[in-house]
Amino acid sequence: MPITNFKDVLSLLSMIFILSQNFLYGHSFKPEPRGGHMATLVNNKIYFMGGSRPIPTNSPVWSPTHQYNLSDEVFYLDLSSPFTIDSPPFTDLSDISRMPFGSEKGTTVLGDNGHRIYLVGGVQQNMSLTLNYNASDSILWIYTINSKLWNTSGPGTHGTLLPRRRSTATIINSKNVIYIFGGRVEVDTGSSVFTIYDDLFTFDTNLLEWNNLSLPNHPSKRSHCSATLMPDGRIIYVGGLSQSNPGDNSTRILMTEIYVFDTVQSTWSMKTANSPDSVNIDPRVGHTAVLAPDNHTIVILGGTQSYGLGQTSSYPEFVLLDVKSEPFQYSAPKPSGPAPPPLSFHTATLYQNYMIVAFGNITNDFGPSTNASADIYLMNLSNYTWVTQYEKITSPPATSSTDNTKLIAIIIPVVGLVIIGMGIIIIVWHRNHGKIHETPLIEQPS
Repeated sequence: MPITNFKDVLSLLSMIFILSQNFLYGHSFKPEPRGGHMATLVNNKIYFMGGSRPIPTNSPVWSPTHQYNLSDEVFYLDLSSPFTIDSPPFTDLSDISRMPFGSEKGTTVLGDNGHRIYLVGGVQQNMSLTLNYNASDSILWIYTINSKLWNTSGPGTHGTLLPRRRSTATIINSKNVIYIFGGRVEVDTGSSVFTIYDDLFTFDTNLLEWNNLSLPNHPSKRSHCSATLMPDGRIIYVGGLSQSNPGDNSTRILMTEIYVFDTVQSTWSMKTANSPDSVNIDPRVGHTAVLAPDNHTIVILGGTQSYGLGQTSSYPEFVLLDVKSEPFQYSAPKPSGPAPPPLSFHTATLYQNYMIVAFGNITNDFGPSTNASADIYLMNLSNYTWVTQYEKITSPPATSSTDNTKLIAIIIPVVGLVIIGMGIIIIVWHRNHGKIHETPLIEQPS
């Protein structure tokens, strides 16, 4: 049908704009259930990487020793607009950003002023038919957000390199120095001897320098503990597993055995924590810990009392640790709203007043954990309430180069569409009105 009026022109422009956005950014998709994945907040997006996905028991490849497949996916959750937890706006980047290997139980942190994500350790499984665990010898991989490319730390890195491991407690501070404590190795990290570590390494992303901090009064060996960075530079470590000697079985660490590392003074200290008389706080691994907006309450969620395939729930599932004064104080309030199932090896990301919980193994009280979640859960930390609606942000974060790139990508097609639209309008106008101004030819007498 020919274009005959201005309304048709606007409809055509709207259709072209929507198609261009779909072409630029892809369609939302639903990730598979998983646990042991990595999550990193970049401006108003949470980037997810890897994870361990359960194999259905009726699958021909399932066996008692092969119950999970690792993921090499990269995707993000967009927090720039409202959504409900039933339809979170995920965008898959795997076709252009796929990880160099299948990975789980590594740690990712954001560095270089929001330009790069650093992946520390984790399982590195070859995704070919061999499925061996020696896909890489590098403990550190770097994902550049703008180029969407993966690289190792590369030439120029110096110092005492961190030996390969997984399940570390890792944070990055405001000076772009990564602190990596503990971790473990076993078959899935290329070691024939199960070993848990008690060392603390740093990696300065500005100087590309590794450093092994051998300091007195350090904690016992531990893996799977949480690490929370405080505004004053302290790192608070809670929970996890320990080990007496390489090859021994692991033991659970009491939640009252809390260690603190002061990054300013470079000193370790052990702290005590009291808990309500009527509440026993179970030891746990695979839990998460985020600092609430009040800057003195650590929000601890989930975890399992055991490790391996028989993952039983830790109680209470929701715990608060107040570190404003000593001794630290535990509490176990019961949040309102639709709570998630009991989870372990999920992720929890703080954004404004929200704690955004993603995926994880679903634990229980009676047997092995064979199910995982594919869902997002939201807690409003201003009143500790589980909610189903993510509200529109009120004050967008400062614009970064990543946001500028997105803005340019939007402006270019819009400008092009405006030019095309103006051309269409001119053509339509001439078709409808041009004849009014035509001067008829008058035949001259012979």
